[in-house]
Amino acid sequence: MLANHALPKQDEASKPGPGADEQTITVESRFGTLEIQSDDVLRLPNGLLGFQNNHDFGLAAIPDGQHPQFQVLQCLDAPDLAFLVAPLNIQSDAIDEDDLKDACASLGFLRESLAVLLIVTVRREGDSAQISVNMRAPLFVDIEKRIARQYVLPNNKYSIRHTL
Repeated sequence: MLANHALPKQDEASKPGPGADEQTITVESRFGTLEIQSDDVLRLPNGLLGFQNNHDFGLAAIPDGQHPQFQVLQCLDAPDLAFLVAPLNIQSDAIDEDDLKDACASLGFLRESLAVLLIVTVRREGDSAQISVNMRAPLFVDIEKRIARQYVLPNNKYSIRHTL
């Protein structure tokens, strides 16, 4: 799953043989039954804003197979705690390069090992839904170490409700 959205898995040549160290974690989530591979697990040392006591999360596809542009960020210790996330193409200039570099420096991440996930909010409005992402406090991921940290960008040009 990480490989599908700008968070690459180990190079196949460096991977151990079949079944070695590969585990599937099954979680009954509010999104349904999620299958999370061990290399799709992220450690969030500081948790997420408002959820500082939760540190281990996994990324999984939405079980119904619809909306492949989104993933589920599932807490592994609390099955009721899950978020929709959208990978950000960091080449898209949605976040200025200087802001990305500053965030990496602050977090101790290498720019070359960076992936960014945006937390998605879905608001029901009658028969329709309003979908937005939090551009102000994205999740920065060190893809080599599988460590993620939510970082509030100091540049106030980024919205917490950026409509998709």
